Order: sequence, then structure tokens, then C-alpha cells
Amino acid sequence: MSYPTDKNWQPLEPAVVPEPPAELVAQAAKALNITEEEARQRMADYEEGTSYWLNNMYQVQMRPFAWMDKQWVHLNIRRRDGKAIFRDWRHFQWIKNQLVGPECEAVELYPAESRMVDSNNKYHLWCCADPTFRFPLGMTDRDVDYTQGGTTAGTKQRPLNQ
Repeated sequence: MSYPTDKNWQPLEPAVVPEPPAELVAQAAKALNITEEEARQRMADYEEGTSYWLNNMYQVQMRPFAWMDKQWVHLNIRRRDGKAIFRDWRHFQWIKNQLVGPECEAVELYPAESRMVDSNNKYHLWCCADPTFRFPLGMTDRDVDYTQGGTTAGTKQRPLNQ
């Protein structure tokens, strides 16, 4: 897959994740009131089918799941240095394109407060793996302009290589 020129962007590469450290397994076992072996097994079950990807800026956890008779993918995105992402929308689009597909759609959910998870600078996209699926919301036509003028009077677009 080719990407538009961006001086900060590198394509993602598959990553190998080591076994969880013993102290993490022990903490999980204690928190869940189970044995360390049970905790290790739960962690392994949770990771079933999950892949990890890295580039110069991001780590992405990719987990497939089924919902409403479709295959979906949860992308858990974080910066490699652990800092908050002061979002570059294009980077998230390129991550989705590379890992799920350029014609697949994804959403980022802003949940009810009772379901909010906000603990460690991670960002989540839920993607439908079916390239023909369209959410019943969003834009219907493509409108892309990488010139500084933009397509709407009085607006400016950041050039693609910045």
C-alpha cells in the first residue's frame, strides 16, 4: 500500500509481544482472586487472534471480533512513548487503511460516562472488515484537497507533506 508523503509517517510493521512479566501475572491473579496459572491462561485467551503492529510513532493492538453477522476489528492505538496523542487524523486513517483496508469504515466512540475508559492515553477505532459496509452516518461523497486553499472559501488545508 502506498501512502501520501508525510515526513513523520512510516508504515506499520508486525511486532512480537513477549510473554507477560511475572509481576503483571501476579498482580492480575491477586486482583481477580485466582491463581497465577489461571491469570496467565486468561491473558492468553484475551490475546487469542490479536496482533501487534509498530512504526516509528505508534503501537497498535489489532483484535478481530464478530458482531451483527459481520467481522469487525478493534484497533487500540497508542504512542510508543506513552504520551497523549495530539491527534493527526491522517495517521489514524492510514493505520485503519493499512491494517483493515482502505474501503473499510471505522468509528471512534465517545461513550456514555458510565462506560468511559480513560486510563492510559490509548485511542480506539472499531472497524467493519467488510469493505462494502457503510455506516448510516457520515459523508456520502469524497472531497479531498491537499492544497493550502481548500475547497471552501476562507478555509485552509495543511499540505500533505507536513
